[in-house]
Amino acid sequence: MENALTMAGKVFIPGVLADRPQPAERHAPALECGAELLDYERLARRVQALAANLANQGVASGSRVALAARRDTETYAAMLSLLALGAAYVPLDLAYPAARLTAMLESAEVDFVAGSGPALASLPAHAVRTLALESDDTVGDAPALPQIAAARLAYILFTSGSTGTPKGVAMPRAPLTRLIDWHRAHPRLSQPARTLAFAPMSFDVHFQELHSTLATGGCLVLIDEAVRRDPASLLDALDAHRVERLFLPYVALQMLADAARRSGRVPRTLTDVISAGETLRITPAIRSLFRALPGARLHNHYGPTAAHVVTALQLDDDPDAWPELPSIGKPLPHVQLALRRSGDLADLPAGQGELWIGGDCLADGYIGQPRLTAQRFVENPEGLTGRWFASGDLACRDGEGNWQSFGRIDTQTKIDGFRVEPAELEVALLGQTAVQAAAVDARELPAVGRQLVAWVVPAAGAEAAVLIDELRKRLRRILPVHLQPAQIHAIEALPKTPSGKIDLKALAIPDATADIHQAADPLTRVIRAWSQLLGYPDIDPDANMFDLGARSLSVVRLLSLLEASGAAGLEVADVYAAPTPRGQAAHLAGAGNERDALDAAGRRGARQRAAFASMRPDARRHHA
Repeated sequence: MENALTMAGKVFIPGVLADRPQPAERHAPALECGAELLDYERLARRVQALAANLANQGVASGSRVALAARRDTETYAAMLSLLALGAAYVPLDLAYPAARLTAMLESAEVDFVAGSGPALASLPAHAVRTLALESDDTVGDAPALPQIAAARLAYILFTSGSTGTPKGVAMPRAPLTRLIDWHRAHPRLSQPARTLAFAPMSFDVHFQELHSTLATGGCLVLIDEAVRRDPASLLDALDAHRVERLFLPYVALQMLADAARRSGRVPRTLTDVISAGETLRITPAIRSLFRALPGARLHNHYGPTAAHVVTALQLDDDPDAWPELPSIGKPLPHVQLALRRSGDLADLPAGQGELWIGGDCLADGYIGQPRLTAQRFVENPEGLTGRWFASGDLACRDGEGNWQSFGRIDTQTKIDGFRVEPAELEVALLGQTAVQAAAVDARELPAVGRQLVAWVVPAAGAEAAVLIDELRKRLRRILPVHLQPAQIHAIEALPKTPSGKIDLKALAIPDATADIHQAADPLTRVIRAWSQLLGYPDIDPDANMFDLGARSLSVVRLLSLLEASGAAGLEVADVYAAPTPRGQAAHLAGAGNERDALDAAGRRGARQRAAFASMRPDARRHHA
């Protein structure tokens, strides 16, 4: 196998420039973050210098290194350096609660924790040796890099676990190499492109973004978190950075399409959008976006974290002809798919069953969980040969060989692109002594889409309102955002089915429908909009909406509801600056008439252009 994973001689050490003999290729942009621009030659030097630094501190082939991940060139160069040394990296999302980060460090049994000084300082206390990421572009006496076995781990990524403990998926290098080889052979995705780094590093798509871009001679563009989570600002960034390729989950694509429709602007250079992580739906806003981008293509990728990408579909031609629920396409060349209908699935209609995944695409299993690994990764299951993964997804195949996924066998679901186990949230709720019983279900909520909703039975003597407030605070300390419930409801008892199981279908959400269009004043409009979004009929004007379950997606949808009612002018930054309805209403009242609000998009564009103008000349040239 090649020295250094997926680069195939493109950017991975020491023969990183072997395929780039021409100066123009060696000095093509590779990694860009604000005013900092690394071309391929400078990135190679940076990665090799970091590898030398890490090797001198004890990192070797087979080491496991937790990486305090930030959206900067140092973090991405560190990922490349660790892979070049034969080490596996474990990305730590610094926005995660301390308890979850501690559980990840313990479960992965890491040898080191690496990061910049400020990033390391933000981590919870731990006993693992820390490594400061310090390097320049001077290689010095770099160590000889090893020939890396294909079976070596590349990364460990954590997903939600039904026992309340996150599951660490251990992915070896060989399946990832084949995935990037597929990219390099793809008629469209093999072309060099300016690609935006959108995925969180806790999400496997981050690997695909980085390596498919560098392996095809493109440039990966990094943006900060504030721009990433605001669709209007993201739209500006796509234009300002002349982004051509974008990976993002359906919910983020829908928000971007909504922002484009509201503002009348489109990312003019965008040619390929790859959606993954949750079921893709073709909405009117998405059709409108691609009608305005002739020649652009939408790709639907499917695959669990345990196998990364296993199927792909490219939607071509007229967006108006695209199906509302596209298939997940056909398997990649190194992937095998099969349907199984054992046990409770025997009564499914003909042609439907659980999707099992085989071939050269599978993870090694779950770190430290041999029983779960044996249950999900099966050698020679009945009727099949080799090693297969039971996905838990229901699927079927049409006459043209395209696969369709249509739900889960168990309760596992996707929330904002993340695969989650509602049971993990239930475990967290039941950890509170004032909770007698709890149930969690994923529900389609007005304007915010599919979210987790929790119902709790307070213990004797517990006051419902106080309990819900305490639960909110506790969950923020121990769970990431995508595992926190959009709503928590206190009820007297959990409904049961005749067999004694919890009857999830009988758990009701209080009616919070409110007509914000007829509200006479800004405060009433804001309160009614939040009531519709969060499901609470009575909201205190001075309550912090983020304490009640609001998140970045809620903020964007709040603006949509208000604009649809004629109350335009509020921006994402205003909501974060003033998290109460009263504060937001004050911003709304001071926004002026609707013409001022419509000019807001222009003001954002002006700010973006001003930032662009302030870039160093060498960075600015690559936007031109």
